[in-house]
Amino acid sequence: MAGETQEASVGYMGEFHLQNATTLYELTQVKSFGVPSGGTREQTETTHLKSPGWRREYVSTFYEDSDFEVVTNSRPLSDTDILQEAALKAGDVRPFKAVLPENGMPVAQITGTCKCIGYDRGEVSADGVMEATGTYRVVTINDIEVYED
Repeated sequence: MAGETQEASVGYMGEFHLQNATTLYELTQVKSFGVPSGGTREQTETTHLKSPGWRREYVSTFYEDSDFEVVTNSRPLSDTDILQEAALKAGDVRPFKAVLPENGMPVAQITGTCKCIGYDRGEVSADGVMEATGTYRVVTINDIEVYED
């Protein structure tokens, strides 16, 4: 690509949305999130006594699930807190959308489905900000695409 640059950018204006009962809901006060990915594929060795070029051989088998975390400022009983706790307790598969910014502008998104496999409301301390961490396992994932509002 002519003129392409790979300049660093910050995550300002990134978003993470999770399905509630009716629609995708943007989690509030998101501090950071892992970019969801499709994970890896396990490999099983099939090397035999006449493997070409003295090279080991492999066949692809199962997909290894990919997990990511969403860290938020924690406020117990907020809509974001209740949604993440409900997703964990339900153990169901829900749609998500992760919005990736560039210089404060949303430019790309990743959509798919995930399952909440952990929700930790963090720690209470005298001078620290309470943070909650939701851990999600990717079930299906679409290709990264141009952001749509």
